[in-house]
Amino acid sequence: MTTPIIRGVNHIGITVPDIEAAKSFLVQAFGGQVIYQSFGPQDPPRQGPEFERAVGAFPGTVVRGQAMVKIGTGPDIELFEMHGPQQAQPIRASDFGITHFGVYTDDIDASVTRFEKAGGTRLTAPRAIPYATEKGLGNKVCYCRMPWGTTMEFITTPDRMPYHDQTALRRWQDED
Repeated sequence: MTTPIIRGVNHIGITVPDIEAAKSFLVQAFGGQVIYQSFGPQDPPRQGPEFERAVGAFPGTVVRGQAMVKIGTGPDIELFEMHGPQQAQPIRASDFGITHFGVYTDDIDASVTRFEKAGGTRLTAPRAIPYATEKGLGNKVCYCRMPWGTTMEFITTPDRMPYHDQTALRRWQDED
């Protein structure tokens, strides 16, 4: 038996209240490209016990759309428009689970401005990274919220982080 090789994160799934609005936002805010839409409002919804069991959805959940959006060189964003009973609000940083995802940018100020113009909300202004392991001239971070409540982070590290020299892993920002 061979040891499986994990090559990286393929995609991030996000449930949204309106898939058309979410696709438009990702295109405007990040320069995203809709790769495909598996199904949409014109198709019968996906629902039922088999679907609920397969993805761990709450009983009675209905999926009305599914699409994949490419953003830069990172993992794709898979959007799901789902509606159901007992649907929770978006997760916060203090909750258990995946609380946000980060996107790397060379120009954090311009990226945050574009994000806001598309309808997103920044939680703070872009600021110096406060952690000693990530500090550096020009290294900045900014947390933001998408229109449906998902939190994301913009990060830029032009001064490289000290740990980059201590690892054999190649990062995409090191490939320039």
